[in-house]
Amino acid sequence: MQTFCSARCLGLANAKMRGRNSPNVFADSLQKEQGLQQLEAEQLCRQRKADERAKTARDSNQRKLKEIGCESALDYGQKLFSISVDFVADYISATIEDFLLHPEKARPHASALPLLDDFSDVHHIAAVALTAALNQLSRRQTYGTFLQHIGLAIEKETRLIKLGKKSPLEMRKLMRDGVSRRKISSKKVLRALNCPVIEWSDLTRLQVGSFLAEAVFATELLTPIMLRKGKRTMRLVVPTAQAEGFIRSCKAKAYKPNHLSMLVPPSDWVGLHGGGALNNDEPLVKPVLYDAAEAWALDHYKAADLTRSIKGINHLQSHGYRVSAEIVAIQRPTWEGGIEGLWPCARNPREIPDRLGNNPSPEDLKTRNQAAAAAYRDAECNRHTRIRVERSLQNSEDVVDREVFQAWYLDHRGRAYTSNSIGSTMGPGHEKATLSFSKQLPVNDEAMGWLLKAAAGHQGMSRDTWEARLKWGQDNVDLMVAAAEDPLGKLELWRGAKDPWQFLQMCIGIREAKATGMSGTMIRLDQTTSGPGILAALTRNKDVGRLCNLFGDSPQDLYSVIAEACNKRLRQDLELGDQNKKALAELWLKFGVDRSLVKPGVLRAPYGGSYFSLADQLVDELEARLGYVPLEQYVFRVSIPSKYMASIIWAEMKAVIGPVMEVKAWLRACCKKLLNKGVVMEWTSPSGWPMRVADRQPKSRVIRTHLFGKKCCIKIEDQPTDAPLSSTQANKSISANTVHSFDSAMVHKIIYEAARTGVAIVPTHDAFATHPATAGQMHKMLHFEFGNMFTKPLLQQMKAEIEGRTRVLLPEPPNHGTLDPMAIGSNPYLFS
Repeated sequence: MQTFCSARCLGLANAKMRGRNSPNVFADSLQKEQGLQQLEAEQLCRQRKADERAKTARDSNQRKLKEIGCESALDYGQKLFSISVDFVADYISATIEDFLLHPEKARPHASALPLLDDFSDVHHIAAVALTAALNQLSRRQTYGTFLQHIGLAIEKETRLIKLGKKSPLEMRKLMRDGVSRRKISSKKVLRALNCPVIEWSDLTRLQVGSFLAEAVFATELLTPIMLRKGKRTMRLVVPTAQAEGFIRSCKAKAYKPNHLSMLVPPSDWVGLHGGGALNNDEPLVKPVLYDAAEAWALDHYKAADLTRSIKGINHLQSHGYRVSAEIVAIQRPTWEGGIEGLWPCARNPREIPDRLGNNPSPEDLKTRNQAAAAAYRDAECNRHTRIRVERSLQNSEDVVDREVFQAWYLDHRGRAYTSNSIGSTMGPGHEKATLSFSKQLPVNDEAMGWLLKAAAGHQGMSRDTWEARLKWGQDNVDLMVAAAEDPLGKLELWRGAKDPWQFLQMCIGIREAKATGMSGTMIRLDQTTSGPGILAALTRNKDVGRLCNLFGDSPQDLYSVIAEACNKRLRQDLELGDQNKKALAELWLKFGVDRSLVKPGVLRAPYGGSYFSLADQLVDELEARLGYVPLEQYVFRVSIPSKYMASIIWAEMKAVIGPVMEVKAWLRACCKKLLNKGVVMEWTSPSGWPMRVADRQPKSRVIRTHLFGKKCCIKIEDQPTDAPLSSTQANKSISANTVHSFDSAMVHKIIYEAARTGVAIVPTHDAFATHPATAGQMHKMLHFEFGNMFTKPLLQQMKAEIEGRTRVLLPEPPNHGTLDPMAIGSNPYLFS
């Protein structure tokens, strides 16, 4: 094909040189074809660079892990761990059993045994000892140093076990803040958290290391040797020839490049293969991880009719986007200038203050140490955020004012994702604001109204009525145009918005529409409280459905209702509670409990959120409001208030949405009944997407250590095909996967309808964006398709289909019967 095109191009050029009167259409076609070829060559070059970056990052990461003494985290370290941990555990178990059966018998290093009492089992001991040994694999440590390292690892693990039992909330917070596990196990941190610390001497560590080293050496991975250097004879621990041969035979770790937006339209999908990025060999559907390597992983997708889904994905890939030169030009100086309120963190980490001179006062020392701790926390917690923002800006600058495209794929639940991880319409607000449709459409009065309403929503009025938003937009048009004309000079006009970058995008879009009558700015409509709303529609629950705007004619807010109930409870505790409750209630009432505080917990609830995840979120919220809190005061100022508030939010949340959460219990009951009978749980989503739950019993041993994290010992393969089905494994994700299957079904229906009617649309799970000219059409389409889908008794249909496939009787799904199914989708604020 390429040869034919080249010959055709050469023929056209020669015809022109000979003076023939070639029609302009052929010259235009030739020029367009040559331009497309150049773009394809540039795109392939970008993809190769992305692949090279991924390979370089992989090699750099592997090299760094080895340099810092974390060889157990490398590929060969993980494989050696998997091979050896059971042997080490059995060896230790036999030694302890022999000690218990023959306590009178003398044995070397038996004094170490009482120091291992805090461990859960011998595999826990073996995991820590073997990991500490593998981390020294290539270091050729002296024998004594090797033993000390193993003993030190056991000592630190013992401390962390005690801290995990006494202060689990504080421990999880320190880990989220990027504090290393070794530092958490230090005497200073433990004593600050009032955790008892028993210091081991060097001799104690040597005894423990010697006891466990026998089991490690028995694996024949490491061996002690005698080496003479001059007049000295040294005893070193080195890898055996067998271990070195195994390391050499290990293949390099696989890597996956992070692709950027494309310069040419992605290839259309024809079936499950051949689409997306140029020369892409990945399928359209990413199957579940435990089946990904199996030849039959895509069989149930091939058997289903995915014509509509594929047509919708190809429609998404056909959209071109323009990277806004104006917004990119503003983002760089605001990022480097450290302008507050626009970015998730400052570009430059806080500077660590210099150490004080001789004899500083206790107050000065305390202030300096607090500033140093805050700087360290900022550097660790925001490191990845800073890298992400910088890469995003570099990508935008690279393709500024050019037309770009996005390749799309689907996960095993049918959720649609862009292939580019940076510069995506699914990215953070500052990335979304740089992208608009490259094809502009005329802006009439209705389209201008949608621009004004969208601007009001991003400014902070997303819960107001459409009329109030439109009026605000009309009253502030001049100010928004002024902000678009001089964003840096008039920061006060847009920086304080709820979504500042997207608000600025609307301002520029409004100015452009007024000047040219055309716009490609994206109007975004987001479903109200999607998780609880879907559950309310499934269970026909009127009370929760109204709060999620499934029906009615005015906006309601579930989060505000729960927040008000929490405030009422706090006021009761302030008046009637004991002294402790009064103090805690006063603290939270002073800070203020609003919808933003309760929203994360409510959002996570349908997908598996727990009281503990809610408490962790409140720890972060409270610490953000209090600023730096010394560890000595952390329990009383952060942990106890967070757990108190979490219990209130959890109770009030269950009181409101508890009835619709019965779906989770029903799903788990069905899954348990089916998989325990050895029957796969399969059904079809409302869009025709095949859902399959077939988690198998994993043949692996997961050992959780506090010092080294989770260590996984894979025996043969994770969830092998001959393993029995496991309802316990499946029930960990059945609720989230099922709810996501319904929101993805909605996406499939919408993008197919958009493809059929020629409407440009961009989904982000439960949110959708389109042109101002088609926003009214999309708004009606969203409500119609949502109502049409949930009018049907979907849980009852799901039950009947599964019973028909399996011949297994299932319990009746929850149905409260208080919500008229014909009313679902009638509220104009369902997508707002």
